[in-house]
This record gives sequence, C-alpha cells and structure tokens, in this order.
Amino acid sequence: MVQVKLFRAFALALGLTLTAGGAALRAQSEPAKDSSAPIKKLEFQGADIRSVIYFLADYGVVNVVVAPNVSGTVTISVRNVTWQEGLDIVAQTYGLTVVYEAAKYIRVLRSDDYRTETTAEDKFQLEKQALSTLETKIIRIGNSKAVDVSVAVKGLLTERGKVTADPSTNSVILQESHDNLERIAKYIAELDAPAKQIKISAQMVEVSSNYLSELGTRLGFQSANTSGNSTFLNQAGSNDSIGARVEDIFGQYSLQVLGSNWSVDGLVSAIIGEGKGKVVAHPEITTVVNKEARIQMGQKIPIKQFDQSGNVTTHFEEVGTILRVTPHVTRENRVLMSLRPERSFAEISPAGVIINTNNAETNIVVDNGQTAVIGGLTTEDEVESEVGVPILKDIPLLGAAFKYKKKSKQARDLIIFVTPTIVPDGLASNN
Repeated sequence: MVQVKLFRAFALALGLTLTAGGAALRAQSEPAKDSSAPIKKLEFQGADIRSVIYFLADYGVVNVVVAPNVSGTVTISVRNVTWQEGLDIVAQTYGLTVVYEAAKYIRVLRSDDYRTETTAEDKFQLEKQALSTLETKIIRIGNSKAVDVSVAVKGLLTERGKVTADPSTNSVILQESHDNLERIAKYIAELDAPAKQIKISAQMVEVSSNYLSELGTRLGFQSANTSGNSTFLNQAGSNDSIGARVEDIFGQYSLQVLGSNWSVDGLVSAIIGEGKGKVVAHPEITTVVNKEARIQMGQKIPIKQFDQSGNVTTHFEEVGTILRVTPHVTRENRVLMSLRPERSFAEISPAGVIINTNNAETNIVVDNGQTAVIGGLTTEDEVESEVGVPILKDIPLLGAAFKYKKKSKQARDLIIFVTPTIVPDGLASNN
C-alpha cells in the first residue's frame, strides 16, 4: 500500500503514466511554477474517475472530498487547460457537481445527489422561516415617499412578511423574520438615497415667423432634417371642440442644442435689441431627477359639457404656453430631458369653445448647463390696420373717403430656451 502511494506521488510529480486496475492515466505537462499554470496536454484513457479527481486536486494544491458513490472510468483528451477547467470538464461530462465550500475545500458528488441536497436545504430554510417569530421594525424615509418604497420592497418579503406605509410620519413598518428583515432594511437604505436636483431655466421669446427663418439660419435650424446638433420633428396640431379632439400633423418644430460659443442671454438680448421679438416669460424651477417639472403660462377656460345623466358640468381647460420637462442624469453626468412643449389658444364658434393646440414630444441629451432651443411653435393673429392716402386720410369727416381698414393674418413663433443645471449636493442639502 505504501509503495502504491509513493509511486502515485512520483508519477503525479513528474507528469508520467500511472496504471490503476489495468487502466492507463497519462498527463503531460512541464513543471509549473504555480498551480494556475495550464496543463499542455491532459489525457485520460479508461482511468478511474476518483484517481483523476485526486490528480487534478494535487496539481491545484487544494483539498478535495469525493462522495463514496462516485465511481466509473474517464476517457478524455484536452490541451492547455487549468486544473479547474479540467475538473469542470470531467464533472460536466460524467454527471458530477463540484462544490467550492467556504472552508477552502471542494466537494465532488453526483449531480442528482447535489440537487436533492439543495432542495432539502431550501425546504429546511422555508420551514425554519415559517416557525420563526416575526420581528417589527419602523424605518423613517427621508428622501422618498414611504408609499413608493413599500411598493418597491414587497417582492422581497417572505410569505409571512408584511410591509405598511405610514404617510403621516413618512415611515415604513416592516414585519419579517430576523434574517430577511436586515436584508430588506439595507435595500430600503439604498432606495432612500438622496436624489439629485435639477434646476430648469426656461426663456420664452416670441418672434415673427419671418425672423425665425433668419434666426434659424444663423443657429443652424434650417440646415436639414437632421444635421449637426439640429433635429426637426413633426409638430402635432389639434382642435378641441366640446371635448372632441381631432389631431393632424400641420407643421414642424425644430430642436437645437446651442454650442459652447453661444450665450443664451446674449442671444435673447440681441433679438430684443433688434426689435424682432419680446420675452414672454423667464421661469426657473427646481425638480428632482425622474420627476416632471411643469411650467405653465396662460388661462383656464371654462367648458360646459353634458354628463351621462344629461346634467351640465363645467371643467376648466388650460390654454396658453405649457412646457413639461422630465430630467434624467446619465452616468456621464449629462442630462437627458424628456420635453413636451405645447401652445394653445381658445376661440368661440357656434358649436362652442374651440381650443387650438400645437404640441410636440421629444427627448434630448445635453451637457450640464447646456441649452436646448425649441422653435417653431406657431400661432396666427388677425391684425386690423388702417390704410389710406397720407394727410388726406387724417382730415376729419372727409378723411373716411380716403382710407379703409385692412385685415391680415400675422404668424408668430415661440422660441423656448431650456437650460438644465445639476444642483451640487452641498447646495441641495442646504435648501
């Protein structure tokens, strides 16, 4: 017996041929400096599977325990594999499972026995949880809504576990087994991390449509459907008459990102200085990431409708300029904005109140502090002007014969400059 062990150790050390029970085991490799070096050629022909496992474990300098019912012979030939790869190949080929235990040794057993073992362990843990006493823990939420957090962690609870949100204290009440309670508490701490805040600065400038074409050429709006930083999208228009909405694509609006060499304030000042437009509004609003910021400037129009019972009900429809912005912060610390600009106005008709709406929806990514420009939200105003012969038209009474009133339609466009800025964490915590 001692001679067999010495011969086996000698053969393994030199990578020579080992004969066991008439079967040949041959492994060829150069002497390795460390166990992670690959084996150039590993060839087993009718070798005892237990001897193969011991050989690979000795090469890897690891402790191994082989289940008593593991038996059979191995015939494979592979090249340039590590001892772990060789062991995995043998295990997968011959229905075995290699288990790397925490105590720094490996177990090799039949795969069906391993499945039975894990199933029994899972069943035991479930029975243990069913018999364990539930613990209660109250976790105060500081940066989110307790209702949202409770919904997010419901899928982590066991069958007996419960989670309840208390809106009055913005707290989450957990009832769960001790082990799972601590795990869920860690998830809640991660979910309740402070959210980044984004300041949305918008400047709304109204200009004539003719000047918008000139300005668009200067900024690159009119270069192509998609060119450089400019993108053109269809603009949806709709008529809302007594609640019936009909939508039609009637125009385009342009979306542009200003380069670093452009100043928004300077550009707006230039437009106003040339007398080509006016600033309608300059709102600023701060929101958290993934939450919509809404800027509205206009009126609420009362509209009467009949309900199913025939009663007259009144609801209010918002008209004017509305900008909805939902910001997201990317991994590169850039800002992805979901933009929904809308411009609407109401007019009276024999059928009732008609609300004409121009709206669009798009997404754009800009750098922190960079400005996106939305142009092309068009409205038409009917302008009445007096035309006549100079001097004569101003003569009292007689002047009426030398003048007349002319009605014309004037198209105006709204340009919206949207600048998102990520609020530094230090400033956000002081607000």
